[in-house]
Amino acid sequence: MTAEKNTQPVDFLLDERLQSLDDTDLCDLVDNLLEKKPELYQLILEWFKEKQKTAPKTDANDDLASLDDKLLFEYWEDARRIISDFNVYGGGPEDAEYEAYGYLDDISGLIKEENITANAKLEFLDEAFEEYNCHNSGFEDGLMDIFFEICQTKEEWEYLVKKLDEHPSNWRKKLIMNIQRKYLHDDKAYLKERMKNLQYGMDYWDLVEYYDEKRDLPKALETAEEGILKGEGRLTELFEFLSEHFAKKEDTANLERIVHTALSRQSEEKNMLDRLFEHYKLMGDYKNAKETLLESFGFTSWHCSYYDEYKRMKEFLKDQDWKSIEPEIVNKIKEKELNDYLRICLDKNMKETVIETILNQGSPRGRLGLLNDDGFDEFADKLEYDFPEKVIEYYWQKAYRNIPGGKRKTYQYAAKNLKKAKSIYMDILKDEIGWTERFSYLRSEFKNRPAFLDEVRLL
Repeated sequence: MTAEKNTQPVDFLLDERLQSLDDTDLCDLVDNLLEKKPELYQLILEWFKEKQKTAPKTDANDDLASLDDKLLFEYWEDARRIISDFNVYGGGPEDAEYEAYGYLDDISGLIKEENITANAKLEFLDEAFEEYNCHNSGFEDGLMDIFFEICQTKEEWEYLVKKLDEHPSNWRKKLIMNIQRKYLHDDKAYLKERMKNLQYGMDYWDLVEYYDEKRDLPKALETAEEGILKGEGRLTELFEFLSEHFAKKEDTANLERIVHTALSRQSEEKNMLDRLFEHYKLMGDYKNAKETLLESFGFTSWHCSYYDEYKRMKEFLKDQDWKSIEPEIVNKIKEKELNDYLRICLDKNMKETVIETILNQGSPRGRLGLLNDDGFDEFADKLEYDFPEKVIEYYWQKAYRNIPGGKRKTYQYAAKNLKKAKSIYMDILKDEIGWTERFSYLRSEFKNRPAFLDEVRLL
């Protein structure tokens, strides 16, 4: 009887086949792969880089520099492909943006290893500035970060200055001055350019910092004084520098003069008045401190806390002075910032005023609108044990306003507020029946809104 032939296929063992290749065949294989998949070149370079890390230092240094030079331009070409498209169209897809920043991060990583040669750095700057100069990709800040990272030697910083100076602008002048001052330490070049560019408060502040670093206090003070009079825009640092100096010297006259300048220039008024108040307070001058504190309150704005101002005045002023001024202060706060007024009311145990206010504001005639209007929740939560029924109404109104004409997002917000109402029914009032009946009626009222019913199904 003839034996049946074995029809099972023989396993193709790739590892064994690769190991059996001689050097010529192995090179042919790699060349073939690179021809068909050029992107493998970068992976091969990265493989060699990893191998070189384990080689003896003396043998590896030159190879690592050569590898990092090549990897630099591999990563840059990948990034440039995307950045160039962004320059053409003024932007692009978010995923492409993330990809490009990934390549820039790879470049940043290479730079930190400090193996890139000077020639490669300069060539990279030439190529990268071709894209940077277009100023239409949105990658300008990221590229500039790379430019500052890659420069280390005097030659490299000077070359960056040269590239920046090829297309002059106010921003590039600031960058050049920054390099001259902090990296090239070229005081003469920095001062020459800086003195020609003193327009904004931050220009003067840059020069003040320079003189301060050089321990030339008279020049720093002189420049700051000139800046608060002539500088445009932000003057914060200049005023603070001068006020701190005069406060340390206990120079009341000059500190008062600086505050007067702030008031006349309508810049940093509250900041400077607060500093003058602290000075008077430290000096034990109650009369001037009180007047300055009240004047400072007049400059309180939305980004400050009226409640904190109220507490500061209450703590500092003498009882008789506070009693005479408090009603006026409270009324002003009520007009300016209702939440801070309500915080004061809670401090005074005026709970009825607070609950009635938030209910009135939450009514259809009140100021509250749709969705994410949680401005009064902090008060409702503090009063839920004092006025559980009214706090239920507060949250119920907020929920109800988001259902008619709503959509999935407003339904989610309504469900969030209904959940708070339910917790008061169940945990404080212990009224499960009341919750069930009212919630059932609400579900019935909006039975034709399946998205709403879906959002509240777990309540």
